[in-house]
Amino acid sequence: MANFEMPVTDYMTRPVETIRIGESLVVANELFADQGISALAVVNENDEIKGVISRTDLLHAAVYTHGETFRVPNRVVEELMQSPALQVSPDAPLSDAARLMRKHHVHRVFVTQDGKPKGVVSTRDLMRAVREKRLKTPLSEIASASVVKVKADDPIALAVDRLELSNKHGLVVVEGSYPVGIFDQACALESRRLPPNTAVEHAMNVRILILPSGMSISRAAEQALGMNVRRILIENDRGELGIVGGLDFARVM
Repeated sequence: MANFEMPVTDYMTRPVETIRIGESLVVANELFADQGISALAVVNENDEIKGVISRTDLLHAAVYTHGETFRVPNRVVEELMQSPALQVSPDAPLSDAARLMRKHHVHRVFVTQDGKPKGVVSTRDLMRAVREKRLKTPLSEIASASVVKVKADDPIALAVDRLELSNKHGLVVVEGSYPVGIFDQACALESRRLPPNTAVEHAMNVRILILPSGMSISRAAEQALGMNVRRILIENDRGELGIVGGLDFARVM
């Protein structure tokens, strides 16, 4: 097993995207879309981190209305934020951040000093560390997530419900038995104003990565980073699908 005791500062991303206490969930969703991120640190007037708001929180707060799949309510972020936010100090080893992510089933940990965010370590940053270690472990050994599917011609409303009920961050969209896209939380939020019976294929992300289950996790991480995808579909020699997500890379550490 490779050593991942390097400090989190070697891999953290900065600056940290934040939102102030008192801002609305609608503003948070706009920031998610503009910045291409899935969570924001919620800070007070002194820039101290008080919680975290994520796309998951927005979907949990969804309000269902006639003619639309759902809408994001105009409530303040502190009503739904997760508090306290998971934090590590700048000198903490990367393995500690990975351990926290796995324990709490979250995809990022904030690096803080004196209560203020200095950086954030996400599962994408963990992928970078795995890539650089050149580990030969095959993908099949770290896959733990089950595949939840939705058909390309299924309605968006069904996909949103399945996303919520399965507690998944993304569904595999299939046409017949072949994967043609991913319907994730970003897709759900972007398509929320569409009629509920709109076909999933009109809202899915078509950027998918399918790799053989025997490929090394370092090579797979490199491919995922290059394509800017968070999930890797794996296929064994019998054509059966599996999926590797960011938290599976945390397990390596």
